[in-house]
Amino acid sequence: MRRLFGVLACLLALAGGAYLAEREAYLPDGVSVEPVEVPESAATHVAVRSHDETPTRGLARREDARETRSSRERPLTSDEARARHGLGEAFADGLVLTGATPHRLILFTFDDGPDRRTTPRLLHHLDELGVRAVFFVTSQRLHEPGARAVAERAILRDVVRRGHVVGNHTRNHRQLPLLDTPEVLAELGDTERIFEDELGGRAWLMRPPGGSRSPRVDRVIADERYTQVLWNLGTGDFQVRDSDSVVETFIRVLSRRELENGERGGIVLMHDTHDWSVEAFPRIVGWLRDRNCQLIEAGEELYDIVDDPTLFFAPRGDAEPGTVAPMARPDPAVIARRQAALREATAQRCGRLATR
Repeated sequence: MRRLFGVLACLLALAGGAYLAEREAYLPDGVSVEPVEVPESAATHVAVRSHDETPTRGLARREDARETRSSRERPLTSDEARARHGLGEAFADGLVLTGATPHRLILFTFDDGPDRRTTPRLLHHLDELGVRAVFFVTSQRLHEPGARAVAERAILRDVVRRGHVVGNHTRNHRQLPLLDTPEVLAELGDTERIFEDELGGRAWLMRPPGGSRSPRVDRVIADERYTQVLWNLGTGDFQVRDSDSVVETFIRVLSRRELENGERGGIVLMHDTHDWSVEAFPRIVGWLRDRNCQLIEAGEELYDIVDDPTLFFAPRGDAEPGTVAPMARPDPAVIARRQAALREATAQRCGRLATR
């Protein structure tokens, strides 16, 4: 029966399209199936617990207990502050984020890496463009011995060193509603072990593979104090093999979201494991910045590429696990300050372009 549900999940995912993450279609047992991303084949470094073993529950509570008295009482060093930001400590216990917002806020996210063939080039593009992103790590490659795992663990550390945030995307990229609860915890725990080894702590953001959710899995994830991060701006980069298609899909989806839902920005889903995705990323940023040259002339809100989920985040509080965050509407004063700085930079940039 589980195999049958797996087949149905794949068929429904393909029919749903790459960018309809928040639209849920429940199978008879309560499984929510979202578009399935195709992970890279994997390989990795360190002996890990078998999935046949029953993992200890309470990842978050164990990690809370491990925080030392000295780290609570003394000022953080710059390296510690960077690590805490990179692990997303400020984003624990949030509502499920979809990216829906009436503002032109854009957060880039990248799934399934790090990959030594592609992620370093993407990090170079991000640095050149002054953009920060969230990387949802699939850790299978990082667990097996060999040079590739060593290199990709080093890339993971570099991701955080450069100011980006990381999140848990499980070990094997299996759709979580099709697993039993101990298997779900093992998928999460195995990736957390990598973060502990390389970054000194656990992550607090997670993205369910394929966006697939169920009420049971939502409860497990909430118990571990994760904030789930979905997306509303797909690029279809796992379905194509060229950067032109990725850029065109992004522009089309962005326009569709605004026309149909009033969502003028959101969370972008890409993958740092594909050459064409890495090639498309600077082109997408270039398109947004060129579009700002037109928007500033019209006196409209500009596209604002944000560094992390801060402006989308909403604490869960007493809400039920799996509760979806409302459309992100940050404090108008915050938006006004950001837009003022962006308009100044955009005017200078667009003026230089006009004189060429």
